[in-house]
Amino acid sequence: MKINREIDKLNDLFVRYLLGKNGNENMLEDMVNAALSDFNFEEVKDLEIIDPYNLSENIDLKESIIDIKAKTKDNQTVIIEIQLCGNMDFVKRIFYYISKNIVNELREGEDYKKLPRIISINLLNFNLDFGDEGKPHRCFKLIDTKNHNIDLDFVQMHIIETKRFIEIIEKSTLDELKKNRLLTWMKFFTSKNLKSIEKELMEANPIMTKVIEEYKRFTSDDKLMRAYDARDAFLLGQKMMLNREREEGIKEGIEKRNYTIAKSMKKENIDIETIKRITGLTIKEIEKL
Repeated sequence: MKINREIDKLNDLFVRYLLGKNGNENMLEDMVNAALSDFNFEEVKDLEIIDPYNLSENIDLKESIIDIKAKTKDNQTVIIEIQLCGNMDFVKRIFYYISKNIVNELREGEDYKKLPRIISINLLNFNLDFGDEGKPHRCFKLIDTKNHNIDLDFVQMHIIETKRFIEIIEKSTLDELKKNRLLTWMKFFTSKNLKSIEKELMEANPIMTKVIEEYKRFTSDDKLMRAYDARDAFLLGQKMMLNREREEGIKEGIEKRNYTIAKSMKKENIDIETIKRITGLTIKEIEKL
C-alpha cells in the first residue's frame, strides 16, 4: 500500500483515527507508555478506548474536543490531547479538562475511592514559555513543596512540545531510538518524508510497522483524506486567527508604549520633531498629550 501524499501527522483528526480507533489499542498503549517510561513511571495496560473514532462523527468536526480517552481495568483514565497552536493559556485548558473528567467520573454521594487516577498527555506543535531553557517533555504532579520525593499521584499532566524534539531526533542513533520509544513516536509525528525513515522506525520500535500501515491506509482512502483536508483547513484558519490576534496585541502594546514615551519626553520639554522621530507619532497626536 502506497502513501497517497504526506500529511501533517499531528492533525487531530488523523491522531484520533490512529490511536482512538477500535483495534488500535496496542498502538495507543505503546505511545502512552513511551511517555510514562520517559519519567520511569509505572506503565499502563489493558487500555479500553472510550468513544472510539468514528468517521461519520468526525467528518464535520469543528470545535476542539478531547481527542482520545481511554480507561484501564485498575481505574486509571488516560486523556490525549493534540494542539497545533496556542500559548500558555492552553495549560489552563489542560487543567479544565482534567478537572471536568474527575467531576464527571464521580456521582454525588459516591465514595471518593472510585475517583480515577488521571494521566493527561498533551502533544503540542508549538513551544510554551515556562521561563527556563525549554524542555521537550515535562510532567506536572501534586508534590510536597518541601520534599519533592513525596507526591500525591492522583494526576499526571504531561506536556510534550514536539518541535523541541526535532533537533534531538536528528542527532539520535538507532540504538538511542531503541532505548527511548518516545523518540520513535516523535520522529513519526514530525517526519516530512516518512518513506525515508520507515525502516529505521520499524527496527527501533516494532509497533511502528502497524503505525505506518495505518498511516498508509489513511492517506490512500479518499473519504478519509477529504475529511482530513476539511479539518486541516479549519485548523489553519484557527492558527491564522490566533496569529492575527497576537500581532494586533503586539501592535497595540507598541502604540501604548510610544504614547507613554512621548508623554514623558514632552514633560521634559523635548522638541516635537525629536519626539515624532523617536516614537513615530504625528505632531497632532503629540500636541494632544
